[in-house]
Amino acid sequence: MENEVVAQIYEKIMLYLPRLPVAVIVVALGSYIIRLLKRFVSRIMHRFHLEPGIIGFVQAFLTFACWVFMISIVFAVLGLPHISVAFSGSIALILVGIASNANSMTQDILAGIFLIADTDFKVGARVKVSNIDGTVVSLDIKKTKIKDANGQLHVISNKTFDASIYTICPCENGNSDA
Repeated sequence: MENEVVAQIYEKIMLYLPRLPVAVIVVALGSYIIRLLKRFVSRIMHRFHLEPGIIGFVQAFLTFACWVFMISIVFAVLGLPHISVAFSGSIALILVGIASNANSMTQDILAGIFLIADTDFKVGARVKVSNIDGTVVSLDIKKTKIKDANGQLHVISNKTFDASIYTICPCENGNSDA
């Protein structure tokens, strides 16, 4: 019984040992390519002046997806195609999750573009949206920051403006564009 277990272990070691150098080469080459790809994507996104949060998210997702893909290749090289397919399936599940959240992010970005293009809605404007009344202190493609009379800073996703009625209040000095 004990000899059979040792024989089976020896048999498995002899099966996978010749494939191990190729797997190590795949990991080494893959990690180098992942670093190059991550740097390349980062440079492109910095040229488009994207927010650091978006750049970090894209880099993290790209790194994760590439590592999962590379590990699935390693399993295939080792002769474990079932594990390789199962491992690759995790990327599909994550993509489904991202796609469901991408709709929300797309709404924020589109609403942000329209808010930025609105000449009345700008930093310094007094606005009312939902139950918040205050001054716009920051506006970017994804969110707007409004400081109320109490000094509290409210961070509001831009899709909130698109989905509700908001008011741009006249300036207190009487020079309103609205």
